[in-house]
Amino acid sequence: MANRKSMKKNKVNNKKNKKAQTTTIIFRVVVAAVVIAFVAMFFYVFSLFRTLPSLEELENPNPELASLVYSSDGKLLHKYFLKNRTYVPLSSISAYVPQALIATEDLAFYDHWGFDVRRFVLVIGENLLKGRERWHGASTITQQLAKNLYLTQERTITRKIKEFFTSVELERTYTKDEILALYLNTVYFGSGAYGVEAAAWTYFNKPASSLTLPESAMLVGILKSPRAYDPSRNPENSVNRRNLILALMTKAGFISENELNSARKSKLVLDYTPVTNHGKAPYFTEYIRQTLKPISRQHDINVYSDGLNIYTTLDSRMQRYAQEAVKDHVAWIQKRFDKSWKWPEKLKDQIIRETPRYRELLKNGSSAEQALSELQNDTKWLEKLLHDKTRVQIAFVALDPSNGNIKAWVGGSEFSPDKYEYQFDHVWQAKRQPGSTFKPFLYTAAIDKGIPANHRILNQPLAIKTGNEVWIAKNSDHSSGGLTTLRHALSKSLNQVTVRLMHEFLSPSEVIGYAKKMGIRSKLDPNMSISLGTSEITPLELASAFGTFANNGVWVEPTSIARIEDKFNHTVTEYKPITRTAIDSTTNYVMVSMLQDVVKRGTGVAIPYRYGLNIEAAGKTGTGQNLKDAWYVGFTPQITAAVWAGFDDERINFTSMSYGQGARAALPIWANFMKKCLADSSLGMENRYFHMPETVIAVPVSRSSNRPAELFTDDVYVEYFTPRGFKKYQSGLLKSAEEEAAAQIDSGVATPSQPLPVREPSEFSSFEDDD
Repeated sequence: MANRKSMKKNKVNNKKNKKAQTTTIIFRVVVAAVVIAFVAMFFYVFSLFRTLPSLEELENPNPELASLVYSSDGKLLHKYFLKNRTYVPLSSISAYVPQALIATEDLAFYDHWGFDVRRFVLVIGENLLKGRERWHGASTITQQLAKNLYLTQERTITRKIKEFFTSVELERTYTKDEILALYLNTVYFGSGAYGVEAAAWTYFNKPASSLTLPESAMLVGILKSPRAYDPSRNPENSVNRRNLILALMTKAGFISENELNSARKSKLVLDYTPVTNHGKAPYFTEYIRQTLKPISRQHDINVYSDGLNIYTTLDSRMQRYAQEAVKDHVAWIQKRFDKSWKWPEKLKDQIIRETPRYRELLKNGSSAEQALSELQNDTKWLEKLLHDKTRVQIAFVALDPSNGNIKAWVGGSEFSPDKYEYQFDHVWQAKRQPGSTFKPFLYTAAIDKGIPANHRILNQPLAIKTGNEVWIAKNSDHSSGGLTTLRHALSKSLNQVTVRLMHEFLSPSEVIGYAKKMGIRSKLDPNMSISLGTSEITPLELASAFGTFANNGVWVEPTSIARIEDKFNHTVTEYKPITRTAIDSTTNYVMVSMLQDVVKRGTGVAIPYRYGLNIEAAGKTGTGQNLKDAWYVGFTPQITAAVWAGFDDERINFTSMSYGQGARAALPIWANFMKKCLADSSLGMENRYFHMPETVIAVPVSRSSNRPAELFTDDVYVEYFTPRGFKKYQSGLLKSAEEEAAAQIDSGVATPSQPLPVREPSEFSSFEDDD
């Protein structure tokens, strides 16, 4: 019995021991689990905090900002960006915008510390009660900013925890207004616009400071779903969303019932300018972008994300007038070309063989004959190919000769936003033969050498032999004449006199030297044909060189950028023009007077008579060989502009001098541009006289006898001399007309009744200029 009791007691004790052991084990496991969980939580939180933005990052948020390109008169021309975003302070944003945002997203914004506990609890309860699969969020404006600036868009608990801690730190770092400003400058408004300033320009073409109540509500409405509420795509959805936000603003006390009703009734009026728009001067702003590449490396700046302010020299008003002048006249040229152009079959086939599609057919096994036949029969494709090849192209560039500032720039005939896409720019990328517009450099060299402008040279062909060929430069109208002054020869663009002037008095290297000093940078071939402009140069170079004439003989390098500022408005770099004295001021004035004669009574006479521009102006027409290129470069004391018209493919040319010469294809664009500029009083352009140095000698001269004469007769004009030129004239070095003719005959130069002599110069390249 005692043993039974003892055994029973032992069993009970054993059970108690086992229970105690089990409890101990469970306790240890729980403790271990708690410790492990605590350690895991510690490492999780530690790792989480390591990925949170640092204090420096919080204090210096660096969202990608677009760089803005401005005209000299303060107009926004273009933006360079990866994300179209422009930072503006809250004071530069319409007060309606933050009010609409707060009423819609975070009514308690000014009361919480980054996290709205009450709102969080209410939203969680609502989500649970309604059994939503996709829960509504309860993020405050600060939490949304934390996500936009520093976090990803993933929907995870880890991201929400990071968002919480980051928003608290943001509240500790910034004031409420600073948080609002950061938010409104970072959120996406659709159509490629990041931030409210970019959105205001995109949808309404105005700054954020000028947004009205309905416009502000509409922009804030986009934030919920940029695609669904984009007013350019879904105007009805956008208006409905706008009206809802207006009601929320009324409920929050930001606007009155009267304001609500008025805003609701307002129609949606957009001035939609999406980021794909290349701006007001697409060729120019692309040139600026190319110019910025070495500057970016030099100053360690990123033009696409650093929010630079790039202030250019372009004038938006002059740019508009230039584009209008080009658009109007290129249509006139194109119409006449299309009526008269006939495709040579050999050229048409050659162009087909140059296409990628032809090469692809050959690659796929077609014979050359099969590939050509297939493409000839694809009429729709062929028509487009030939149509594109025969589009008239234009280059126009205008600059201020006193400082080199570029004021207008049109690089081609396609400059509308929907058609332009980094196209070939004929202003600075196209090198073409300048023809007669190069002649002023030769005449400048002659005048500077002491040859008077009234020196006479025989207007007859001069045959020049090179190898087995004979080159004869002829006037564009194939006319000839007797002794002709340099002044008259330049005004009428007489090739025969120009070639003889070069042959008798100048070397190619001398002419090249003057052209280089005056701004021509392209390689110039040192041969006789350079007298008629055979070496290829760009319109920008010609405008720069003619600017020397307008600036009293001083060359100024063309300038496109005035200064660059960073996003804090600190100057990164500022440009000062590079200048040099290119030619003597007295020589320069004599040349200016000769180029004025081009306008008054020469190939540019349409300017005063057809276009009614009775102003102090000078210039030179030019027409390339076989009518491939048409030029006019003109200038006043305030503006110099060069115009070129032609085709990208040099195998295509104008078909008639009636519309394809410089005076018809290029000069009208210059004239119409100038008329528009002079009519705009805000530009401050006026009729000014060219500066005449005191060293210039003015003498009344008879046109018939080329001798000093009395004033106030129809035969008399005022001739201008350099001291050297006048000394030769005065000393009797210039012979009488009969003696000059006899001297030229004795030296082997032909008269109208004589056969053409043949010269054999050491340097020569064949060329015939049509102007």
